[in-house]
Amino acid sequence: MTYSDHFIINVLHQISANCPSLNGFMFFLSNDDFLASGIVVSVFWFYWFQQDKDIIEKRKKIINALISCLIAIAVGRLLTRVLPFTIRPVLNPDLTDLYPFHAVADNLNSNSSMPSDHAVLYLALVMGIYLISKKAGLLSLIYIFAVGLFPRVYLGLHYPMDIFVGGIVGVLITLIYSHLKINNKINQKILNFSTNYPGLFYVLFFILSYQIASMFISMRDMQHYIVTTIKQFF
Repeated sequence: MTYSDHFIINVLHQISANCPSLNGFMFFLSNDDFLASGIVVSVFWFYWFQQDKDIIEKRKKIINALISCLIAIAVGRLLTRVLPFTIRPVLNPDLTDLYPFHAVADNLNSNSSMPSDHAVLYLALVMGIYLISKKAGLLSLIYIFAVGLFPRVYLGLHYPMDIFVGGIVGVLITLIYSHLKINNKINQKILNFSTNYPGLFYVLFFILSYQIASMFISMRDMQHYIVTTIKQFF
């Protein structure tokens, strides 16, 4: 834990101690995907259907952003497994007195705190919006920090450094992918598919949006149950 982590955690502890009613609100925010990533993902739908002369370029940037999110969530999960394990603040024995709400991390004991996969995905999303509109990107950054990331630090699910590192990873993934030459071919094929098979395309677009907004939790749960079942037979 860095000095900045320790300082911020102690400041938040003072806020929590003096305003216990805030704890419930932060817990609500941390468990509501719609208010965090769901709202941000809906921005892509707005720009997808916004009729102007740059609609094709905007749609290409939206495709880049969504693909970047797929890469981001995979990279985020991979990093939590390959980097040295970091116990979450709320489960850290040295910080027990600072967090009265241990139940928020009961199902996260085996997951490393560093980096925050939420921050990886959220900032990949925000960077994608920023490449479409700087104003919308900055507003999305402020919003996602307040609604999606701050509550996770407040509740002790992550150290501030987990959020910072995860955010940097997410931003870099979107920036790097958006500059790859191969995405031009991919974008054109997807745009052609959306024109030739609009019904199927928008069904898939909705499903992908939902999965991103929910941090792919249903798919991750399905994977967990499948792996667990297979292990029982081998």
